[in-house]
Amino acid sequence: MQQKTGGVATRRRIALLALVAVMVVWGSTFVVTKAAMREFPPFTLAFLRFAIATMVLAPLLRRGALVELRRAVSTGRLLFLAFTGIALFTAAFNFALVYGSAAQGALLYATIPAVVAICAVLFLKERLSRRRMFGIALSMAGAALIVATGEPRIGDAPAPLLGAALMLFTVVLWGAYTVVAKPIAAADQIAVTFALSAFGALFLLPPSALEIAALGWPAATAQGWFGVLYLAVFASAGAYALYNFALRELDASTVGALTNIDPLVGVMTAFLFLGETLSPVQSGGAAIVIVGMWFASTDARPRAPSRRHNSRAT
Repeated sequence: MQQKTGGVATRRRIALLALVAVMVVWGSTFVVTKAAMREFPPFTLAFLRFAIATMVLAPLLRRGALVELRRAVSTGRLLFLAFTGIALFTAAFNFALVYGSAAQGALLYATIPAVVAICAVLFLKERLSRRRMFGIALSMAGAALIVATGEPRIGDAPAPLLGAALMLFTVVLWGAYTVVAKPIAAADQIAVTFALSAFGALFLLPPSALEIAALGWPAATAQGWFGVLYLAVFASAGAYALYNFALRELDASTVGALTNIDPLVGVMTAFLFLGETLSPVQSGGAAIVIVGMWFASTDARPRAPSRRHNSRAT
């Protein structure tokens, strides 16, 4: 019995380390994407990311997993998820970083738990505690403050208001994606991620081809290709596997609390590698968002370990 308890504790520690690693990787995608788009246009970068992720995931598929997935989940649902959560989401995310800064994008992205909770109330009839409602209201107020005091137009952020609007659009898309994805929680998540990546790449292929026809094939450097591979292998294929493992071992409140690492890493890496800064008012808005997300994503009541699918397409 003691050996079994020790094994559970070990798996929990490994899961915590895995989840922290995932949040650090996902938090860095704002800077990596921003840098990669200096060499790759937005649609082409999105296509390459998920085309390569599909190839990475293919050898990991369990025999017969796709056949089981086809029987359990309708093609229409998979196509909808791939369009909203992969193709449209990633394209909007990339364009948001074309027009706005990585730091602003990371902070606005922190409102995702609040939007997901609102979608769950509207479409899944879930109920929110007062604590969560307070956290959602607080995070939305902080996001409004960040947008209202957007950074001045500079070379890497030529239209910050448009960038903010596009990033908030990605947040709404992820809320819709999460609601529609809940019924397929029991499916093989490697197969789900492979299918969504493959369909998403197919959706992104036509606009990417138009970009290449208009602009020519990108004359990318080794650093640019490293960015593409990082987004595909680590931020997409690898991060999903670690995240799903963490979800099996940790309770939902722990997972929710640690997601706040994501925007913090995004802001810090934007400062360190891109030289981006926040105004004092924006910093105040960021603090409000983070505090609000802490209230919205934690719960004092103990919960059973979560086994639901809750992957991310960043």
